[in-house]
Parts: sequence; C-alpha cells; structure tokens
Amino acid sequence: MNDLSTTEKKNGLIYGAVVGVISIILSILSIYYTRNAETYSNLYVVSTILKIVGSIAIPVFFVYLLRRSSGGDWVFSKALKSIYILLAASIVVSSLGLTIYQKTMDKVLLEESYQNLMNLKIVEMEEQGATNEEIDQQMEVIEQDREFAFSSMTFRNTIPPIFISLLLNFIFALILALLFKNNTQKIN
Repeated sequence: MNDLSTTEKKNGLIYGAVVGVISIILSILSIYYTRNAETYSNLYVVSTILKIVGSIAIPVFFVYLLRRSSGGDWVFSKALKSIYILLAASIVVSSLGLTIYQKTMDKVLLEESYQNLMNLKIVEMEEQGATNEEIDQQMEVIEQDREFAFSSMTFRNTIPPIFISLLLNFIFALILALLFKNNTQKIN
C-alpha cells in the first residue's frame, strides 16, 4: 500500500526533470538580468522572485500534479517517497545542468554579470553609509562566488553541493508530504 508503483516513480522522475529544466532556465535568465540590472534593489527583488518561483512555487505545483496523477490516494509515506523522488530528480538535473552551462558559457557574459553585481552592491552599500571594511567583506563574498563560477568542473565542486541540496530538500519533502497527504485513513 505504501510502496510506489513503477508509474508513480516514473512520473516523479519526469516531473522532477521538468522542474530541474525550469530551474536552469530561471537561473540563466537571472545571469542575463544581473548583467543588465540598473539598481541593486531591482536586482534583489527580481532574483528573490526567481528563487521563490524556482525553488518553492514550481515544485509545489508539480507536487500537486504528481498527487493528482497518483489518483489522490496519498498516505504520508507514499507522499514523502513521491515528493522526494521529484525533488531529488530536479536537484540533480538543475545542479548538473547549471554547472555545465556555467562552465561552458561565454565567460564574458558571466564576468559582466559579476562586475555589474559588484558595482551595484558597492553603490547600494555606500548609499546606506557602510564602511569600507563592510564593503570589502561583501566584495570578498561575491568574489568567492565568482571564483567558484569560473573554476573548472570537478567532482569536488559539483557532487558535494548536490548532496547538501538533497539533504535540505528532504526536509522540504517532509513538509510537502504533511501538506499533501490524505487527511483520512482507512480503517480495516
């Protein structure tokens, strides 16, 4: 009863792959927007919206579709397994896809995006009265992220982040399973 059918597993993998591809697309749009953003506050709002849509709204919508495709009979265990398959597939697809894209994309575009981000952040912090030390600390964080983006694709910088995401998304799967499970249980 709590085991997933082959169709349910397949649907979870397919939906997860679709969510992963959508996440890649949103991330690529974010890189292009960062390059052309004119203010840090606009950049912050747009990136926050893209993150919420990509990491919460779209997965929740596909969990809803997954529940409907399974006939709506979801006890907690079945819901958790189905949701985690979907989230795990989306993480693997999006992480590998984005990493491959960043490593093979036009480095000029990526450099322009990081340079614009740094410039906008400096202007924003200066307007808020930040000290040079605070600005330097923020630039160091952005620079570390930039170095990671420009580094070569290795096992060390690809696989561990995926496992960390898988662990964090298990908690997300638990929450979604609690929300999407059937509230009624059959009594034999």
